[in-house]
Amino acid sequence: EAAASAYGKLWGRCVLMGDERVPLPLHWQSMEMRILLVAPQPFFAQRGTPINVRQMVPALCDAGHEVHLATYPMGEPVSIPRLHIHRALGIPGVRAVPIGFSWKKVALDISLALRVWLLIAGRRFDVVHAVEESVFFALPAARLRGIPVIYDLDSWLSDQLAYGGTVRSELMLRRVRALEGAALRHCALAITVSASLTEAVHSMHPALPVAQIEDCPLDEALRAPDPARVAKLRADYNLGERRAIVYTGNLEGYQGIDLLLDAYALVARARADAVLVLVGGSPQQIAKVRDRAAQLDIGERVVLAGQRPAEEMPEWMALGDMLVSPRLHGSNTPLKLFSYMWSAVPIVATDLPTHTQVLSAAEAVLRPATAEGLAGGMLDMLRDPAHFASLGAAARARVGRDYSREAFRRKLLAAYDL
Repeated sequence: EAAASAYGKLWGRCVLMGDERVPLPLHWQSMEMRILLVAPQPFFAQRGTPINVRQMVPALCDAGHEVHLATYPMGEPVSIPRLHIHRALGIPGVRAVPIGFSWKKVALDISLALRVWLLIAGRRFDVVHAVEESVFFALPAARLRGIPVIYDLDSWLSDQLAYGGTVRSELMLRRVRALEGAALRHCALAITVSASLTEAVHSMHPALPVAQIEDCPLDEALRAPDPARVAKLRADYNLGERRAIVYTGNLEGYQGIDLLLDAYALVARARADAVLVLVGGSPQQIAKVRDRAAQLDIGERVVLAGQRPAEEMPEWMALGDMLVSPRLHGSNTPLKLFSYMWSAVPIVATDLPTHTQVLSAAEAVLRPATAEGLAGGMLDMLRDPAHFASLGAAARARVGRDYSREAFRRKLLAAYDL
């Protein structure tokens, strides 16, 4: 708390000089820009925000802009014309960083901040596009050089700290929220990924331009599944003719994995032909889920496939009689939901804004975020699959219309033209 307080005072002295924000140049629509995109995550990695960044970069580069990406030292190599990657210095002993807050992430953010400050001091950029918490260290340096800043909110850092249980001090959370509000006040533009985030930003700063740019299905999810590969997965995991309830994604607590296990335990008592397939998760998360499944006496009916390449996702989703998203926390929509929708496999999801801002009852089975509610949705779909088959087709039509790659590109370039 003392460190946060000291940083807040220093930030205020360096940056919050009056209420003016550095505006976006009016002539951007006709110019090729040099963009500093700051992404405080491994790049590239198969997880939410890095995937979103990888979707943004080609759209900006194809439009003629020169993108300089400042990011963590680890990640898979990526080669995109007009993209220049600047990696922060590595931290001894830190070779991976988990999702969510950790002291490893704090150390990497400090290293990334130094890299960003040197880049801003040594080069001239037309705009700084700061993703998530990177706005806190990119904004001061950018304002000192008169460079407009875009604050890209995939989620609120204060919410992540609160529902992740990492920070329990209300005073600390209030200070983080104050920093978020100050960042919004001095940015030229905010980019959000959901209606709930857009509404929150508007309520805090009504005059701030906001561009809402939802995610889109992964490129790998757009191809048709190979029936032979689907059959092989069924054989490899000994599924036989059983009905598969499939979840893909990380196994973090906010995703509602414990809720899903509790709900499936109720389904398993009613249906001997249903199996739960979980695709994703670290070895530690998988071990935790395995223990929880054993406690619920469903261990033999839960398939833990672990992390699988994105290229396999069409087959894993096609394996399912339904896809399930039990997410409990967060105001943003999970990235996997757009790939779920494109697969045309019927979806069962919790009836929360994280899902309902994209899905309606015409495209998915939406049920209360309780074990009984989620189990009821899964059982209904198992009892009468023909009745719910049309939901999958409707979801695919919706994502093709509103959340396609072309729609993502169009919204992003329009945001830069604001």
